Amino acid sequence: MPNLESLHACNPSFVISSQQDTDYYVDLAGGRVEDVVKKLRRAITLSPNRPIYQLLSGHIGSGKTTELLRLKVGLEQQGFSVIYCAADEYLQINDVSLTELWLVILNLILKQLEKKGESLALAYLPNAIVEIEQWIRLSPPMGISSYWTRLQRILQALQDSTQHRRQFQHYLEPRIKNSLLASGEEVTAIEVDRLKQLGKKGLVILVDNLDRLAPEQIEAIFGEGGKYLRQFQCHTIYTLPIMAIAHPDQQFQERFQQRLKGNTPILLPNLMLRDRQGNINLECLNLLRQVVLARLLPKVSPERRLEHVTNIFDNLETLDLLCVASYGHLPYLLSLLYGCLQSQDPPINLETLNQVLQVDRDTRLSTISDRDRQSLRQCLTNPYALTSDALNLCRRLLLFENHDAEGYWFISPFAVANV
Repeated sequence: MPNLESLHACNPSFVISSQQDTDYYVDLAGGRVEDVVKKLRRAITLSPNRPIYQLLSGHIGSGKTTELLRLKVGLEQQGFSVIYCAADEYLQINDVSLTELWLVILNLILKQLEKKGESLALAYLPNAIVEIEQWIRLSPPMGISSYWTRLQRILQALQDSTQHRRQFQHYLEPRIKNSLLASGEEVTAIEVDRLKQLGKKGLVILVDNLDRLAPEQIEAIFGEGGKYLRQFQCHTIYTLPIMAIAHPDQQFQERFQQRLKGNTPILLPNLMLRDRQGNINLECLNLLRQVVLARLLPKVSPERRLEHVTNIFDNLETLDLLCVASYGHLPYLLSLLYGCLQSQDPPINLETLNQVLQVDRDTRLSTISDRDRQSLRQCLTNPYALTSDALNLCRRLLLFENHDAEGYWFISPFAVANV
């Protein structure tokens, strides 16, 4: 029977974030056409001494965070030092500037470097820090000597005050951008050299949750700002909003592609649970079964989990109904599972699952506006186009994106005639 720890792992907010969590992980590469983590990792390992800049995109909920953390573990096992940064833990992600993002990454490198007791003699950063502190009127630090602690104070002040953030973005940022860029290059080079002396292969920085940027921020951060994101003298991977690679404006796409300078984003596709005729993909269905059972039976080998399915569900058909109802959307799958566990202890019966599905359906139906109905009809009856309206519907689980060798299409839980 599942214990409290494994029940906690069924919460959609639970993230597989460490080596201890690997029992909960299911490799979904077989249902995604290609192994994206392998592709990202090979680009780094094949170029250990030349920094690689990579972009990872995909729908929110496609599993980018899980795969990046899996990548982190794999690279560390191969001898790299890896810094993982969830950008929204440090920044107002809906109102972030390029330089704020740069400061966060620089701060994390400094934190790792200064924790080793290194005494740093830096040419550019000290003056930049003093200028920012004076501009946003931070009192002189008393007894604070480390650069990363002072940068942390600055970042906190910027996030706590919209006024400070506006002043920084519009007045101070243009004046200090070059000195901060030079600081980033200098600090990264020092840390990479230190790691190499310790026998490490290099430094990798993973910046997650930038896929939540608003469309108007995409070009400022990744288009115009892309040349700055490449300036760190180490390997970097950034998550990118899917709208950046599927923008309906052709001029935007052409301009953005030019600024990427050949760094084509890698797409982490959703699992394709159904084909265009509505037939279930049995390989994907089995992967989703494993996702559910791994959370509740982490110590049972993948090959034997189905033998224990009646410890979790009244029968296999109930598990399959749960998986099919998720449309292959992993957080949604876990949300439905968690809803069942809130109603009863395993084994989960069909009646409980149907109740959870009905409440969920009624809730989502109640949010559909007249504009949503029009957008759904357009998405389901017209050629595929990933517009801002379509993305909004996907985020609200009113629409799901699918793909195959012929391209992409949408499917919805709600028939056009009913909405």
